Amino acid sequence: MIDDYRFAKMVADEVKNQLPREQREILLEKENWHRWKEALLSLIDNLDEQIEDIDADEEVDRERFENLGREGKVLLAEACRVYAERKKKISRFKFYVNKKLDQVVSMVETGEKMEMPAIANEADTLRRAIVKHRAMLREYDLEETAIDRALWATLENKWLFDSIDSSAI
Repeated sequence: MIDDYRFAKMVADEVKNQLPREQREILLEKENWHRWKEALLSLIDNLDEQIEDIDADEEVDRERFENLGREGKVLLAEACRVYAERKKKISRFKFYVNKKLDQVVSMVETGEKMEMPAIANEADTLRRAIVKHRAMLREYDLEETAIDRALWATLENKWLFDSIDSSAI
């Protein structure tokens, strides 16, 4: 029997489509369906709590920074931007958790195993990694390099690595 922590991690990884096939098969065993449903409900509760905590932190910052004049307004604007981004990510993940919950509840109610989409193949995984790499560089306002641009060009089936001048690195 898989302990609750590991099972909950499997459930979260499955929602993110990062669970290996063997472990996905464990979730799809009929005796795990109710446990899977409960783990998803707990995950939703946890995500709701995270959003509530962010809202509370934002309110505390608002009260603290509003009394600091112009500098406080700048700090508050930055804090609100960060809080909004965190809530957006949590809400996006919660959307997928709710979607998976609907599928699992349907399995429990009908007694029929759902069809799971195939795990992304290696090329899809690499494509997603490259897209995420580019997004993270932009999100964290990091400077792109010739190597980064060559990597991104592979998404268009262009090979630019051989043309990189070492002085451009």
